[in-house]
Amino acid sequence: MNQEQIGNFIAATRKEKGLTQAQLAERLGVNNKTVSRWETGRNMPDYAILEDLTRELDITVNELIRGERIIKEAIIREYDHNLVDVLKEYKRMKRAKNMILCALLILAVVTAWLALMLCLTIGLPYLDSTLSPIEINEDISLYQEFIGTNTLEKYRNKRDMDESIFPAQITEDMHVTDYKMVYYNPWDPQYLSYLVVNYDNASWTAETERLRKYLSTEYNKYYGVSGFSDYELLAVYADEYHGFVYALSDQSSQQIIYVELIFCNYYMDIDYEEYIPAKYLPDGFDATPDNAYRREKGYS
Repeated sequence: MNQEQIGNFIAATRKEKGLTQAQLAERLGVNNKTVSRWETGRNMPDYAILEDLTRELDITVNELIRGERIIKEAIIREYDHNLVDVLKEYKRMKRAKNMILCALLILAVVTAWLALMLCLTIGLPYLDSTLSPIEINEDISLYQEFIGTNTLEKYRNKRDMDESIFPAQITEDMHVTDYKMVYYNPWDPQYLSYLVVNYDNASWTAETERLRKYLSTEYNKYYGVSGFSDYELLAVYADEYHGFVYALSDQSSQQIIYVELIFCNYYMDIDYEEYIPAKYLPDGFDATPDNAYRREKGYS
């Protein structure tokens, strides 16, 4: 699936309908920024909005997934050809007075045709997307392949979330006690990562100063978040659509916990509580598919 091609296709069909991004966003109950992200290929429309989007653009879901028009005339011609063959066979068998066999033949042809149409409608790319595995990395020696500015290309689409809160690299003065990176891409890439580090005195002072100087963003009430009870919040980058990147501290143990929860469409596809200790999550955080924040944004 080529997200850039799909984005270009959405933009082109929107313009064909004479709609601005703002007008399309209003009709779909989303904001302009969301439509812009679709059209630049940075993320894909939510499953729940696909039917409304394709209706507004006068395209099929399969065409959206393929990022191009499907030549319907060819399908129609094939259907006409099959229908003529069925009628010829029906006439021949009627003369033979074998009505039961005739009915079975017609049923078999129609069933095969419906199966073909279902396959064309759903599309094999969609099937492939539902089979994407959840990838988990716990090898700290591979840290920079997944986090930071030099990640592998596959893991670079972090939706402009500021990952600079995390350390640029793992150094000798860092005693890593826990690390996990979870990646899932059923349709849109999603990330859950956390890194727990114990520092010596000098390094602890330098790192906490770096993080406290960070220009943190507003986060309160995003996805039900009310704060952080168990740790001191040193820095946070939050986006109302794409989630959180933050750092917490435990001064008594000179420990810093770095966390990123990056997703889209107002929920995470994975059961995130299975992969991260609850104490590292913000108070009240709820990014399950039926979360109240998502319903507040017009999705149900």
